[in-house]
Amino acid sequence: MISSFRLLVVAALLPIGHAFAGAVADAALSPNAQVLDCKPGPWGRVQWHYLHLEAPDWILDSFETPSSQPTWIFPRAGAAMLAKLFTDAGVARETVERWFADRRAVTAGPEATTLFPSEADVLGLSEQSRVAIYEELARAPQNEYHANPVRILDADVDAWLGRREIRPEIRELIKRLSYRRGQVRCFSDLAVLLGHARDESEVRDFMKLASRVRAVMAYLQIGPEDDNRTIDKYWTAGFKRKDVLPMLDSVSLLPGGGRLGFAHLLPPEARKLIYTYPTLAMAAKGRMPDCHWTALNFFSYSPQNVFLDLRLVGNQMLGGHDVVQPPYQFGDILGLMNKAGQGLHSCVYLCDELVFTKNGESASAPWIISTLADVQRYYSGLPIAEIRGFRRRWAEDR
Repeated sequence: MISSFRLLVVAALLPIGHAFAGAVADAALSPNAQVLDCKPGPWGRVQWHYLHLEAPDWILDSFETPSSQPTWIFPRAGAAMLAKLFTDAGVARETVERWFADRRAVTAGPEATTLFPSEADVLGLSEQSRVAIYEELARAPQNEYHANPVRILDADVDAWLGRREIRPEIRELIKRLSYRRGQVRCFSDLAVLLGHARDESEVRDFMKLASRVRAVMAYLQIGPEDDNRTIDKYWTAGFKRKDVLPMLDSVSLLPGGGRLGFAHLLPPEARKLIYTYPTLAMAAKGRMPDCHWTALNFFSYSPQNVFLDLRLVGNQMLGGHDVVQPPYQFGDILGLMNKAGQGLHSCVYLCDELVFTKNGESASAPWIISTLADVQRYYSGLPIAEIRGFRRRWAEDR
């Protein structure tokens, strides 16, 4: 069994389930979904709505369930340093003294000091204290759900959970334990949540809940009244990938027009990946595909795994692409850059505010369509200074 739910190496155990992608991509529009319209543009008439994905059962089967004991690991930190951290964060002095006086609650070693707070201690933290302490915990990858918390991109926990079946008291528990990091609400206390599970089935359900991510499903509306030549040109990247043309043309000739899910508009590799999770074959390459691999392989008929080497990503971005300004075009790579010009995240522009992205290298991060605003909020804890556009330099253009 695997000891950590989000460790990269677990992808070597994951079976493939690409049938899931087709099922989602062709799903009927929910009558209860809030449907939004993209701005008018050369992409045509586009509508979209949110949906939430959770890791499928075959992924959960490959992981060991974490302990229900809250655990805080502070590498290279002694009692005096931690006592100052806690008191500065607003934790009552008597609580801090009790933690360090109880030998069952703290383990000090040469490499790290580990605390085992009670559930009552965790629940008793104010949001201000939680933000400060969890920011420090996030610096150590051993604190898995602090370093990589559940990110709630929706307006609040209720919107994130929606109509998902969950006990009301669990919903309130998540609300109480959620906290703000950057521009999103986060949840890190899976251990406390698991301590409230009634049985093994609910433990599994809580694990699935912890993988929940917000994504977008989008549709292109096409009819005889549309400027189909302009639409064809846009979605074929200036007629450089014409495989989608027969489908675009046939749908436009339907009586009254028709609708295409975006999965059908993506190039072959992206079409295969959308709404799926990494596979055994991908893990066998030594590194899990990340955002840069995803962006640079967007137009590939078969993935180029050389882009797993981060040393070569920047060279390819600069050598095989031109830096471009808005308005962006279908397939442009959007790089979220720091002040030093280093790419912290890459995603692929689709239209208006929609992008194709994989948010993280983890096996639990699916390939999704998202809004650029959601991507920026997801990475709002990083020192992002600008968004820079890169457009592929096609062989026929050179």
